[in-house]
Amino acid sequence: MKRLIGSVLAGMLAIAFHGAQAQGECDKYTTSYDLTYCYSKLFLKSDKELNSVYNELRGAIKEGTKKQLLSVQRDWMKYRDQTCQPTAGTINVDCNYDVNRKRSEYLRDRLRECKSGTCRDDMIGSKSWS
Repeated sequence: MKRLIGSVLAGMLAIAFHGAQAQGECDKYTTSYDLTYCYSKLFLKSDKELNSVYNELRGAIKEGTKKQLLSVQRDWMKYRDQTCQPTAGTINVDCNYDVNRKRSEYLRDRLRECKSGTCRDDMIGSKSWS
């Protein structure tokens, strides 16, 4: 039990540090072009991480839950697109980065639960965003 709690705490600290470090990485830029470029690199990284966590979670759950996860992930993608596309033809890349990062954290938490033997199908198949 102590090992599990230690692992969870270490994971949470790593996520918090990574998020703060990534956002701080773009703070040094002052022009819109440089900020957009910086956040676009972070967005691409966060997208790869999200896909990796999503696929790892899919491998850890039952077939019926996989269908629920796919459905809710498609809904989440619609939410992300609506939230981070303020006008037609534009994309807010720092918004995309932030929304991806939050979804990755949520899926990573579900994966951690599954690995510890307490997989919560109801949480995997539910909408975690507002």
